[in-house]
Amino acid sequence: MKLKEVKCIWWDGYHNAFTDIIKYKGSYFVCFRHATEHGLKGQGEIYVLKSNNLENWELITKFPPLEDSRDPKFFIFEEKIGVLFFAYPDINTRQIRDGYISYSDDGENFSPVIKISKDNLCFWRIRNYKEKLYATAYKGGEKEEDWGSYLFVSDDGENFNKVSTILEGEYANETDLLFEGDICYAIVRRENLQTPALCISKYPFDKWESYNLNKIIQGPCIFKFKGEIYIAGRVNTLTKTGILKLDLERKRVKDEIILPSEGDTSYCGVVVENNKFYLSYYSQHEIEKRESKVGENAAGIYIAEIGE
Repeated sequence: MKLKEVKCIWWDGYHNAFTDIIKYKGSYFVCFRHATEHGLKGQGEIYVLKSNNLENWELITKFPPLEDSRDPKFFIFEEKIGVLFFAYPDINTRQIRDGYISYSDDGENFSPVIKISKDNLCFWRIRNYKEKLYATAYKGGEKEEDWGSYLFVSDDGENFNKVSTILEGEYANETDLLFEGDICYAIVRRENLQTPALCISKYPFDKWESYNLNKIIQGPCIFKFKGEIYIAGRVNTLTKTGILKLDLERKRVKDEIILPSEGDTSYCGVVVENNKFYLSYYSQHEIEKRESKVGENAAGIYIAEIGE
């Protein structure tokens, strides 16, 4: 597996972060948070870009004018492209969070956002399985036991019901899913510089086994390429975005590729196409040679092409 090319597709001098990428009806879409800084005071809004060739990108929509919106992710449901994100409607308190979804059937016009809040949880990722949507959500708190990662399911793309607790406590939060037959693999980020947990469950995904991985990975994105399972995210140094290979038998990961990246970076999305894949991420490694309108907070959106 080789890194073939990396391109910056969006740099406007602001803090652009928390990406995802998807292919829909022959076009590529990238979403991210546009803000003045990483924190809540950055007053982020969600941008969606579209390209027919991975070269020229057009800003097609923004979501919505809330006080701070974060962590957008794509999915497809009933032939529509969906965008999931969560928001803090009041940045004076971190205790209030709302989840939102918007749909488009043409990749140009998106519906008004649908609120899907459940128990003040951060809805973080949606994956498809057997014509249903499975979502991960998490909660945080002051104590380790206040945190947790949870699995939800939806038949209609708007109403989500809890299936199970993936990991309770342990500062568990951002979680991505990979379905293989009737098995689901979940990569769960844990705070305080802990390594993530690999959680495994069989359909109907009501019980989970948990294993500690050996390297720190934050903002995890799990995917399969050429029969192997990989995880992308912020790696041990906390200032680089990397791709790691998962050894399911040993419950270990090893570095495969460290991407050009530095500082505030990570939060990847992946589109797999035959013998290559495209990975979106954000980074500050070019901040010294590009314009910044927000000082040291500026970050850009990148796409890496990786193949054999």
